[in-house]
Amino acid sequence: MKAWQADLAIVGAATIWGLSFIFTSWGLEASPPATFLLFRFLVALAASLALFWKCLAGLPKRTAKRGLTLGFLMGTGYLLQNYSVNFTEVPRAAFIAAMTLPAIPLVSFVLFREKVKGYNLAGILLALIGLWLLIDPSFKGVKSGDVIALLSVPMWALYLIYINRFTEGDDDPLLTKRLLVLQFAGAIPLVLLTALVFEWGLLPPVHPDLARPLAPNAHFWIGLAFCAFLASIGIVFIQTACQKYTTPIQAMLCFQFEPITATVFAWPILGQRIGLLGAVGASVIILGVLTSELGGILAAKREARPPAPAAGGSEDSPGKTPQEWARTSDIQLRAGVDW
Repeated sequence: MKAWQADLAIVGAATIWGLSFIFTSWGLEASPPATFLLFRFLVALAASLALFWKCLAGLPKRTAKRGLTLGFLMGTGYLLQNYSVNFTEVPRAAFIAAMTLPAIPLVSFVLFREKVKGYNLAGILLALIGLWLLIDPSFKGVKSGDVIALLSVPMWALYLIYINRFTEGDDDPLLTKRLLVLQFAGAIPLVLLTALVFEWGLLPPVHPDLARPLAPNAHFWIGLAFCAFLASIGIVFIQTACQKYTTPIQAMLCFQFEPITATVFAWPILGQRIGLLGAVGASVIILGVLTSELGGILAAKREARPPAPAAGGSEDSPGKTPQEWARTSDIQLRAGVDW
């Protein structure tokens, strides 16, 4: 696969992610948020089991624990995302979710005491300024869905951190297939419990929208099919298969199509717009993401740069050839940003 083909595929994956906000909104027209997500994960689990059930033979306990842990984090992130889409506009939810990337270094510092670099802090600050502009500088227009979307950011950051830690250095396709199935299995109990407690009557509903009965219509089934197959299974394979053929900078830029796609299509399909000030805020959030991610990429590239070698790799620089330095630089570059 050529680099431009990989970039095109990753843009496609980001576009699917962005469109999933639209189709989730369609599904929520006929279903409470957790109920729709439960159907989505059940269909995705059934499809992934049909494809990969043989991969579960001889499953190591450590892989099972890791897959179920990732499933819990993924399920929490999607629950918060679904509730945010239910209680705010799709463009706002999508751009708030885009703050996950600059939030990763901050979460890593809290959990693992990993140092937060200056470019990370600059990216976080820009993202917060963008959020302030997006949701309304007077804070009079803040919606409950905006707050819920913001709560999903550290959960997605945790998910990306741990999926990187659990898969780092392992390119075995078998692990990818096992984790795919296990994540859906690990997410379903949490989603089912949430639906039982907040939407199916175990507790009095905290909002009338949560007490709505399930009333499937055409939008529900279309949204479910898109989210279960393309947005839950398809993009995992696109990213896994294609990202290794491109550079981290190109991949990171391609993934910015996610909130942009959600915003562009939310206008004609859902009639939702963010206005001029919201568009400025959304742009500043993207600038914050680029600042944090590009800063990390450039820093990794500088650290991987070889010292000025004497001709032929003399005793002044006895180690690697220029080709070996190039390979080392690429490995370090990817390890630094491929969450």
